[in-house]
Amino acid sequence: MASFEKRGNKYRVVVSVMDNNARRKVSKTFATKTAAKDWAIMMEADKLQNKSIIASRMTFADWFKFWMETYRKSDVRPSTYKTYVLTLNHVKKSFDGVVLEDLTYSLLQSRLDAIGKTHSKGTMSIITSRIKASLKDALYDKYILDDIFTRLKPHGIERSKKTNALSVTEFEKLQDYLYHSKLDKANLAILVALETGMRIGEVLALQYKDVSIPFNNIHISKSRSGDMNTIGKPKNKNSIRDIKITKELANIISNEKSSSTEFIFNCRRQTIRNRLDSLTSKLNLQPITVHGLRHSHASYLLYKGVSINYVSARLGHANTSITQKVYAHMLKEEKTREQDKTIEVLSVSPDVPKAIRKC
Repeated sequence: MASFEKRGNKYRVVVSVMDNNARRKVSKTFATKTAAKDWAIMMEADKLQNKSIIASRMTFADWFKFWMETYRKSDVRPSTYKTYVLTLNHVKKSFDGVVLEDLTYSLLQSRLDAIGKTHSKGTMSIITSRIKASLKDALYDKYILDDIFTRLKPHGIERSKKTNALSVTEFEKLQDYLYHSKLDKANLAILVALETGMRIGEVLALQYKDVSIPFNNIHISKSRSGDMNTIGKPKNKNSIRDIKITKELANIISNEKSSSTEFIFNCRRQTIRNRLDSLTSKLNLQPITVHGLRHSHASYLLYKGVSINYVSARLGHANTSITQKVYAHMLKEEKTREQDKTIEVLSVSPDVPKAIRKC
């Protein structure tokens, strides 16, 4: 008979079958107990009719699709889930017809390396991590019998990294221009992103009620997806936060208030992208992406000596290690600056012996 167990908010059902005189287990996880029971009844009926129901004979592509729909779809934003679909396309193309029981470490690595010949290492890191996560659950559910995934490594094209952040001088130049120019919605969105470090989806989801003028504060609790029509939760629970803004920015947002809509911005991402390209060209600034405004904000604060703990919380990072990884170059400059300051302070101490001049 089938057995059931609770796995988080889901239900796992296990059916025992005989395969070549060996007892094998077939398992599957469902969102509801009813769906789990229905599947168990169907499997037991198939056993009575001598049908093969060995789960390991499922193709890797079918498993990956089932896995992302069951374990990921409800936990990530729609825009993020679309990237899982792209990963599924890679799995379908590279592992066409390969069943789970035929997967080996060498097969997995060789197929991943083939994908890596035409994709960046960053992209391969994402693909590899998702394949490993799916196979980890496959091992847990007894769809595979051995750990064939832990040693997998992402190999891809090493591309030169371009700085996606404005320098201190460029930051202040863009900031000054925006404050002294006619602020339409696109320019205002760029200014808000530059001065808050908010993700562009968070900026576009802002409502007037989210901005507290008396306290110069913005409450961030939602994000707008790329299609402009979907408002959902921000990236993660740490993204729900309150951040202080300048009195000047608060007043500008207040002056732009319209009674016809509750949302501050009605422009699309591409409109902001085009405007930013135009501004960086006009002001002779290095080209950056819209997300580069967030990097520029964090880099500027770190350069000015704002603590990494506060910058991390302001950005909505889960912990400072994420901030340290992304802005390692800025922290290195800060370390050098603080070392020089430390030596200068210690050198002027009256207790430090002074060098004796020789006549």
